[in-house]
Amino acid sequence: MAGPYIHSKTLGQLQSVWSSGAHGVLIAGPKGVGLVDMVMYVSADDAKFATWVRPLKDEATDYEKGSITVSQIRELYDTLKTRSEAGRVVIIDAAEKMAEPAQNAFLKLLEEPPVGVRFVLLSHSPQFLLPTMRSRVQRVDALPLSRGQSEALLDELGVDEPMKRTQLLFIAEGLPGELRLLAGDDEAFMRRAEIVRDARTFLQGTQYERLKLAHSYKDSKEKALLLIGDALKQLRQSAAKTGDAGAIMRMNRLQDAYDSIRQNGNIRLQLAATLVV
Repeated sequence: MAGPYIHSKTLGQLQSVWSSGAHGVLIAGPKGVGLVDMVMYVSADDAKFATWVRPLKDEATDYEKGSITVSQIRELYDTLKTRSEAGRVVIIDAAEKMAEPAQNAFLKLLEEPPVGVRFVLLSHSPQFLLPTMRSRVQRVDALPLSRGQSEALLDELGVDEPMKRTQLLFIAEGLPGELRLLAGDDEAFMRRAEIVRDARTFLQGTQYERLKLAHSYKDSKEKALLLIGDALKQLRQSAAKTGDAGAIMRMNRLQDAYDSIRQNGNIRLQLAATLVV
C-alpha cells in the first residue's frame, strides 16, 4: 500500500509504536486528520480482518449522537473468546463515545489482552477517556499535514481553481480526510462553505443576525463547534493583519464557548454568551 498523507513525525511515531508490539494503542487527533487511514496503513494486512467497534444509535452507526455501550464490549468479549487468530486487530472508532461502564468493562481487556490481539483506539477527544484507560495504551498524537502536503493533496485531487483551493485550505488545511471529502462532494463543500459564511456573520453581523444564528445552530453540537472554530480562525487571521487587541477578548470568549459545548454545555446559551459586549 502506498503511503497515505500523514505528517512525517506522526508516521515515524506510529511505525515505532506498532513495531514495538504494543497491545494497546491510542491514536488521537482532530477530526478529518485521517485516523482510519493511519491505522489501516500502519497495521498493514492485519487491519483487513480487523474487528471494528463503532458508536451506535438505534442500531445504526452514528458518530454524533451514538455511543459505545457496555453491551457492545460484552459482545466483543464473546467474539474474542471464540476466535484466537494471531495478529488480530480490534479497532475502537470514536473511542471517546464509550460510556463509562463500557470503558470500565473494556479496561479488563486491556489489562489481560487475549494472545495475539492488539487494540487500537481512535479518538478526536481523548480527554473524555478515563485516566485509567489512557494509562494502559501507548498514545500517538496525529499532527495535521504541513501546508506543502495539503497543497500536494489538492494537486492530486485535481483541485486547480484558485478560489476553491483557498476555501478548502481555510476550511481543512492539514486534514486529508476532510480535504478529500470536500473536494469530491460538491454538496458537502457547499454546506461547509455556508458555515464559514455564517461564522463571518456571527462575528460581523447585527445583534439580531447573530442571535438568529445562535438559535439556528442550537440543535447540532457538531455544526456549532464548526461555526465557532471558523469564527476563531477568521479572528486569528484578522488579528494577525491588524493587531487588533480587542480580537483577543473575543477569541477567549469563543474558545470558552467551544470548550463548554464540546463538554455538552447548552449550545444556544453558550453561543449567545459570546455575543455579550
